[in-house]
Amino acid sequence: MAKVIGAGDSAVKNFVNQCRSAGGIPIIRDKYGGNEFPNGEVVVACWGKASQVPGGTITNVSSSMRELLSSPVKGKYKQLM
Repeated sequence: MAKVIGAGDSAVKNFVNQCRSAGGIPIIRDKYGGNEFPNGEVVVACWGKASQVPGGTITNVSSSMRELLSSPVKGKYKQLM
C-alpha cells in the first residue's frame, strides 16, 4: 500500500477539497483488480497536481462512504465537496 495520509471519511473529504483547490482532479480507488482494499482503505491521488497534493492511502473509511465511491458515476468526488 501507499503511504498512509489520513483516516476516516473526513480525511477523504479534506483530500478532495485540497486537490480541487489546487486545480487537480481527485482520483479515489476503493478496489484493485476487482478486490476491495482491506480494513476500509482507499487509495487517493490528485491528477494534475500531485506535486502539490500528494496522494496515498486513507484508512478506516466507512462502508457507506466506500459504497458512494464505488458507484460508476463520473465526478462522484463532487458529492464530497
